[in-house]
Amino acid sequence: MDVPFGPLAPDQGELTPGTLMVADGVVPLREGYGPFPGLSLAATAGALSTAPRGLFAYTKYDGTWSLVAGQDTAVAIMASDYTWSNIDTGLTPTATDDFSFARFGTKLLYTNTTDGLRAYDVESGGAASAVAAAKAPQWIFVCGNILFGLNCLDNSGSRDNRLIRSSAFSDHTNWTTKGADYQGLEEGGPLVWGGPISDTAALILQSRMVRLLQVGNVGNALWGIQSISQEFGSVGYRSCVSFDGMVFWLATDGFRMFSVNGGIKRIGSGLVDQWFLADADQANLALVQGTIDPFRKNVLWRYKSNSVGSTTIFENIIGYNWAFDRWFTLTVQTAALAYLSTPAVTWDAYGTSTTWDTEDVIWDSRALSGGQPLFGALNGSYKFGTFGGSNLAATLTTGLIDSRVSGMVNWAKPIDDCSAGTLALGVKDTLAATTTWKTGQSKASSGRVPLRGRGLELAFSRVIPAASTWTYAKGVDYLDVKPGGPR
Repeated sequence: MDVPFGPLAPDQGELTPGTLMVADGVVPLREGYGPFPGLSLAATAGALSTAPRGLFAYTKYDGTWSLVAGQDTAVAIMASDYTWSNIDTGLTPTATDDFSFARFGTKLLYTNTTDGLRAYDVESGGAASAVAAAKAPQWIFVCGNILFGLNCLDNSGSRDNRLIRSSAFSDHTNWTTKGADYQGLEEGGPLVWGGPISDTAALILQSRMVRLLQVGNVGNALWGIQSISQEFGSVGYRSCVSFDGMVFWLATDGFRMFSVNGGIKRIGSGLVDQWFLADADQANLALVQGTIDPFRKNVLWRYKSNSVGSTTIFENIIGYNWAFDRWFTLTVQTAALAYLSTPAVTWDAYGTSTTWDTEDVIWDSRALSGGQPLFGALNGSYKFGTFGGSNLAATLTTGLIDSRVSGMVNWAKPIDDCSAGTLALGVKDTLAATTTWKTGQSKASSGRVPLRGRGLELAFSRVIPAASTWTYAKGVDYLDVKPGGPR
């Protein structure tokens, strides 16, 4: 008998062959799962003074990457030693807003509905300046060398959460002439998010509608928009992530993905949507925040579960691998997610210990080689680290194996290359009953695990401790099952 570690699909129920009910602390592989490295901080990492109010990674003209963070009263940039310094202070962002960021020419642009749009020159430094003509947008993005603002003040000074404004071509300061324009939307609810999907196209998400924005070839205007989906938009801008022509976001009924060639796809339908919406705090879905793990081809969202009291520090992450169309979860305490390319550092410079054995950065971590795009996060102390440390604890739990006769299980063999951890057997005699989990057992020298339990319904759970060395886990095989009485 072979029990593969297939896709995570708790929505399908425990009797769906080959699916998992739990896939935590792992990353999907083409067959099975591999370990997910833990969050690792440099010894020099400094903490933000307050909880993050938006993170944004960008590249300078010389190719170096930087990470910028909004805070309660300031905007700060992270240096190569992972310390923070303010580039703008005295700010008063709206209580419910994060900062929205964009890179436009030499300028780092950021906005909120109280302070309005501001610009900082990341190439030459200096003081930040206000751009009042933009009419204080809540969200900004760049497409076709035009800066767009969503949820702006109208010409009378009143806020219109369905108003889109655009700057002049290649000029973030001009919002009135040389092609600058604005358009209000009658349907679809408040504007939530916008982002480019190509040089001349962007996706616009409202609370109840998805629109495509195109720059050029739209008659007499520089840009135009059209509806491509109605009734289901996005729960909030924090959940929206764009990367390489794709956009991922959370709608009120689950997760969605848009691509230029594939259109809109319900990536969580029948797999994790219902499970996630039951676990997440429904009153705080707007706090769901996503980012990209470009190296592993994952998009990840941190979220506030029903069991978490804090609205800042969460420990639950759900991830989707678009290469293999598989889901997974991570249990890591974070205050925000981000990705950027790290500066090159030596092992000695990364830590302060006198021995390598006490450091949690693995030898081949991409965090030790500069220019490598990495998935990272702010931890519970608001310090930035990258997921390049020792492996997280992993749990892989199968659905039920339905048997015609009651089976006595004596042995099973986990198909993985980890010598540590345990395999547990779950049994029950009716589908309505609660699964009884036997105490997990370790591998014998043969690689098999001694188990003992009887049931008409069987399940397995492989648990691998944190910091264990392994590369794959494919399933459970070679079951020694002795049949009992009929069903």
